[in-house]
Order: sequence, then structure tokens, then C-alpha cells
Amino acid sequence: MEDRIREKALELGYEDCGIVRAGALAGFREKLEERIARIPTGERVYGMFRSYADPSAANPEIRSIVVAIVPSYRYKVPAEFDGVYGKAYMFDSRTDENAPFFKVRKELTAFLESLGLKVTLGGPHGIAAPARWAAYRAGLGTIRRNNFFYTEKGSHIRIEMFGIDRELELVRNIKLKECPKDCGKCIEACPTRTLCAPYTMSMVGCVSFQTNLSANMGMGVPSPETVAQIGGRLYGCDACQDACPFNKGKLTGEQEFPGLEALAPSMRPENIMEMSYDEIGRTLAPKYWYIGAENLWKWKLDALTVMMNGYSEKYEAAIRLGLHDANENVRNFARGVCSKLGIEC
Repeated sequence: MEDRIREKALELGYEDCGIVRAGALAGFREKLEERIARIPTGERVYGMFRSYADPSAANPEIRSIVVAIVPSYRYKVPAEFDGVYGKAYMFDSRTDENAPFFKVRKELTAFLESLGLKVTLGGPHGIAAPARWAAYRAGLGTIRRNNFFYTEKGSHIRIEMFGIDRELELVRNIKLKECPKDCGKCIEACPTRTLCAPYTMSMVGCVSFQTNLSANMGMGVPSPETVAQIGGRLYGCDACQDACPFNKGKLTGEQEFPGLEALAPSMRPENIMEMSYDEIGRTLAPKYWYIGAENLWKWKLDALTVMMNGYSEKYEAAIRLGLHDANENVRNFARGVCSKLGIEC
């Protein structure tokens, strides 16, 4: 049965597939405790993930997890958004009905059910389990010093997990070179220096977190220092992955990601400032869902940050729109941007 599942996953377009028993994830707890102990805010930031080490505790029907690798490296990165939007977010198909792997996920689920298995997906965003650790335990690759999971094709992949109600196991044996002990390129590339040592970072300091999830956690407007470090990144960050030698030449760009070109006008910072929050909710929010529906003002704050850090005169009118925004955070931030750039308020 395990071999049939992997063969079907490959047939559907996944790069690889393995299966781990739920109990095999227990080692995640030890690694998590090490991370919590290494950073000052460890308990507050990572304590909530302890339950991930045993997904069967919350759902006894999850006896094993099918782990499948989505080959996101195949997609073309639009030049105007390279370094502006994180690739993982641009190529995320979990909530995008037009994306190939949105449909493929359903097809693999149907196949598993046809084998008499009960499948748990945990909603559109996946089950509460450590995806990178599950992929590692399934023998599909390794976790490198920048904390990302790598296959032979690099780290620009996405891991999908399917909980099943039977104890199955299919552990691959993908052997990859280890990170050289004297390599610190990912650490040097981190704009906020939150990746401060191998396998060590605080999630809340990461640019990806600061540009999307921070608002959901009530963190509000980032500090002036963080705003400067964010630079031209509007949503997400690939700095540590782009700097990694093991990612060199891995992005093939052989396929256009469906719908991305049509969405491009709404993704530009100056256009975000012109959009109503209803428009942002209809266009950007369904795809870039990490910013919650109650915090859509964060889009305009991120747009203002990008335009301030990479200012040109073409942005002046868009920046001034922020002065009259319905959200107080945006208005206050826009005033600060205008003051810094010498734009009349």
C-alpha cells in the first residue's frame, strides 16, 4: 500500500512522497525545547507548538502522516516581485482553487480514501504537525542551518501532510551534503539578524513574520529600526534561502503560476494604497491569507514601508493617500513617512 501511495503521488506531480507514523514525530519536542532555551522570547513564541510533536493526541484517528513534496521551484518568479514577495507565498496553492496543486491535493486525498483510509487534512492550511520535521523523518531530505527543509532540488518546495488512520511507513533515504561548518551565508544575509546562529532564530523578528503575521498577534506597527531592515520586502522574505549555495540554480522557472499575472496590478505598493479594504479583501487576502481579515490595514502599512525605503517621486501621491486612510495606524505611519521624506502633509 505504501508503494502504491508514493507511485500515485509521483503520477500526480509531487516531487517525492514518504510516510511516517505519528509516533516518529516525538523527536520534534526535543528540538523545540532546544530552540525555546536558546532565545529570550522562546516560551512566548514557540511554546504553543509543543502539541505538534504528537498530532494523534488531538486527533486519535491520525496514526500516520503521508508527506508529499510540492515542487514550487518549477514556477517563474515575476521580475518585479522578486525580493518583494516571498516565493512560498506567491506559489502557495492551499487556498487558490485555480492552482494546480489545489486540485492535486484533492486527487491524492480521493486516492487515499479509495484505499479504505480515513484522511485528515486539518482544513485548508494543513494539520497541526511539524511539516519540516515530518519530511525529515520521512527521509525526503534535510533541514539546513537556515531552518528550511531541503530536497535535492533545494528549499523552494512546499510540504503537504495527509493524516491517515492506519499505521503505515515509507521512509526514503535521500542523502544530501551537510552544510559546511564554516558557512554562514544565510546568517549574514538575514536583514533583521534574527537568524543569529545555525538553527537559531526568533520567529517574531523575521521579516516574513513582521510583514504578515505580526498584526494578527497584536504587535501593531514595527519599530523604526525594523522598518528600515525590511527594506523593499512587502510580504515575506527569501534572504536566507537566496543566499544559500544549495539553492543556486535550483529555480527552473519553467511554468507560470496560474493567476499570478492577473493579480500583479493589485500587488504593487502604489496600487494597494488606492484600494479600499473591501477590494483588498477580495483580491489579495484570499491568496495571501496570513494577514487576517480584521487586519487588512497591514497591507497599506507594508506598502508604505516599501515605498519609503525605495522612494521615488512616482510614489508621492500614493504615500499621501495614507494621510486620509480610515485606519489610524496607517494615518500615523503615513505622517511619519511624509516627515522623513520631506513630503508636505
